[in-house]
Amino acid sequence: DLGFAINAGNGWSDVKYMNHKVTIQNGVGIAMGNYDFTCATTGNKVRVEYTFGYKRCADGKVRIFLHHSSVPFRVAEEMPLIDGLAPVTEAEVREVQQKWANAIKSISATYKTGGDFKKAAADAAAELYGYGHGNVLFKPTKCAEVQFRPTGADAMSYFVGSQNVEKGYKEDLGFAINAGNGWSDVKYMNHKVTIQNGVGIAMGNYDFTCATTGNKVRVEYTFGYKRCADGKVRIFLHHSSVPFRVAEEMPLIDGLAPVTEAEVREVQQKWANAIKSISATYKTGGDFKKAAADAAAELYGYGHGNVLFKPTKCAEVQFRPTGADAMSYFVGSQNVEKGYKEDLGFAIN
Repeated sequence: DLGFAINAGNGWSDVKYMNHKVTIQNGVGIAMGNYDFTCATTGNKVRVEYTFGYKRCADGKVRIFLHHSSVPFRVAEEMPLIDGLAPVTEAEVREVQQKWANAIKSISATYKTGGDFKKAAADAAAELYGYGHGNVLFKPTKCAEVQFRPTGADAMSYFVGSQNVEKGYKEDLGFAINAGNGWSDVKYMNHKVTIQNGVGIAMGNYDFTCATTGNKVRVEYTFGYKRCADGKVRIFLHHSSVPFRVAEEMPLIDGLAPVTEAEVREVQQKWANAIKSISATYKTGGDFKKAAADAAAELYGYGHGNVLFKPTKCAEVQFRPTGADAMSYFVGSQNVEKGYKEDLGFAIN
């Protein structure tokens, strides 16, 4: 650390934010964009990318809780030709892309039919990646624990799954076989292909179609292609990532429509009405336990997935993950089997 705030002793005379977008999600502010820093000594400007997150703290002040800054990605423009090899052409870049897409489909199909998909993957890696021909910079999409895969063995673990190779990484489920579901199609959509000093660089999105469900998944990529000593063009750079999305743009889950604000308010009103109805039923000597059970079934997700419930008046058993736990709280421990003694019956006050 040389001291960013003092620019390693040169100082900054100006800082200018240029928001691409500011969005508020669940009370949290998120901003993405660029900021320009002007050197106080030379007057030169430096542009940096940012993502910031802002939250309100207990003292009421808004403070930064997320700060990601990065130098804008640039393709090297002055890479020299290596060993006098012919420069990579755009047509060759597109050809390797098509071969890569075909290889993913072929490996998936071979896996589905019980064939030797590991050999198919190994052959494809040898044909398409520069392992053994120089350094390979590979950052796969679905890697969190072992982000970078500099060796062919690392790549094989990712593509066919840790259980199918020696010393594989546990997080690897087998991208080329889609964790057993397979891929029926892969489509490249280049944002741009550029040739810089004989090296091909491509950036864009590719869509993968699941062979089991038919669902499509979009992934961002940057690839680098070089000509190896044997004359073949291979991948030496591969960076894939899931597209950044703010919460409101997240994909649908299991094909279900997103919850709307109107629906939230509707359920809130139903909940309020249920509390009043349970209390009234109790007062008139009716079956308030059934009223509470019906309301819980209607309004809470018990039986449909996990429910995270931390009631107001609970000290000994703070969290209530089951419907029985919730019933004890709402109608009182004396009115259910194996209720918690601290529960006096919130719904009947």
